[in-house]
Amino acid sequence: RFDRQVQVDKPDLNGRKEIFLVHLQGIKLDGEPDEFAGRLAGLTPGFSGADIANICNEAAIVAARRKGDSVSVIDFEKATDRIIGGLESNKIMSKEERSIVAHH
Repeated sequence: RFDRQVQVDKPDLNGRKEIFLVHLQGIKLDGEPDEFAGRLAGLTPGFSGADIANICNEAAIVAARRKGDSVSVIDFEKATDRIIGGLESNKIMSKEERSIVAHH
């Protein structure tokens, strides 16, 4: 039925910790999953379960790029920054491009 809607709030601190514990199961970590989950849950207020899954996947990718044996807290911090801020952009615009953007 489409006439009923159920509102689901984003998880609180304990909910985020539990979600992290689920998504950390397949990842080789530097430390204990409980320690990672607690710290990461505190760093990610307002994140949904999908956001948390993205952070875990991105952290594994960051660790693989640095050729690490396991995923560290620093990898998760970089992944969180990337999820929040998007991809890094080092593009420098020429004067012509700036003029086009300014006058469009």
